[in-house]
Amino acid sequence: MNNPNINSDELTALFTADTPLIDVRAPVEFIQGSLPGSVNLPILNDEERALVGATYKQQGSKAAVMLGYKMISGRVKQDRLQQWLDFIRQHPRAVLYCFRGGKRSQITQQWLKDAGIDRPLIIGGYKQARQFLINTIDRFSENHRLLVITGPTGSGKTRLIQQISNNHPALDIEALARHRGSAFGGMPTPQPTQIDFENQLAVSLLKLKQSYLSDPIVVEDESRHTGKVYLPTSFFEHIRSSKIIWVDEPLATRVDNIFEDYILATPIGQALQARRNTQPLSSATEIQAMLCQRAQLLFDKYANALQAISKKLGGVRFQEISQDLENARSSFVNRNEIQSNKIWIEKLVKYYYDPLYLGSLQRRQVNPCFKGSRQAVINYLQTRKNRAIQSE
Repeated sequence: MNNPNINSDELTALFTADTPLIDVRAPVEFIQGSLPGSVNLPILNDEERALVGATYKQQGSKAAVMLGYKMISGRVKQDRLQQWLDFIRQHPRAVLYCFRGGKRSQITQQWLKDAGIDRPLIIGGYKQARQFLINTIDRFSENHRLLVITGPTGSGKTRLIQQISNNHPALDIEALARHRGSAFGGMPTPQPTQIDFENQLAVSLLKLKQSYLSDPIVVEDESRHTGKVYLPTSFFEHIRSSKIIWVDEPLATRVDNIFEDYILATPIGQALQARRNTQPLSSATEIQAMLCQRAQLLFDKYANALQAISKKLGGVRFQEISQDLENARSSFVNRNEIQSNKIWIEKLVKYYYDPLYLGSLQRRQVNPCFKGSRQAVINYLQTRKNRAIQSE
């Protein structure tokens, strides 16, 4: 079976099809950034790569290649070949790549061919594909429209994005970044590297553009940074220059939304559920004790996040909200009560997030094309879509 190698013109199809990829670079290269859909099955490990690189610098290409063949021979070669074969049996569409589509992926391809398996590689390797993904973001920012969802903290902007995603082109940036975008917004899973975040963003844009062609894509009004990752300049500037839709919800609704996301849907809420109809914490089961320990760690995390914004919050407000947080912790531990968390959440919204967010919108002189509740915004988007369909 002949499998021609993948050139740059075929990368869109490769990524939108979620093609499984075998990255044969060393682990140290992979963890810095990889292509979406990749698994790292290296032909050279970190130590072997370092030795081959040193030999290349000192003695040239021929000596480096000979050393590589010498190290990766016999049982070592068979073990690595078997890993590739096992993966390809589970993922028959798998494609190979190394850094530049050079020796490492070519040798891998040949060894697989000798074993009766013919799989393509990406011409130009990771470097070529990475440039393609960067260019994808830039081209999208120049040529495709956005509708930007804004509104104060707790308005349910992310929920709205998720709610409409089955019927509208929508991009959840916080999901890609694995962070909610605030000092309190870290998620259990670590954030991606900056490179991986950009690569995933590019592939998401490719898929949306393929599915919705010229329809505007709905995104949340994010700041440049979401946790430790940041939006590429072209895309961030595109967000800032796009049409704005304002989600307007009352404070009580916003506090309830935050309470649900940061208390009920976390180990705090899970621990409370596990402890219902049981004896006090001292006699809880092992699972209950584990959940309560995780809940305590989350309270600690929130206390640390509060400390991180203490200067911006101001000394008096910081002390007040810190005490409210500790009171909520005590109520959870001693009385199985979590509603008191709404006290510190409401004050944090009123005294910190609202002035910060609304001040930013005023400086930007935001003029929304629509303003209303979350449900009103959903209705507006559907009406807008229906009109676009009728005009076609």
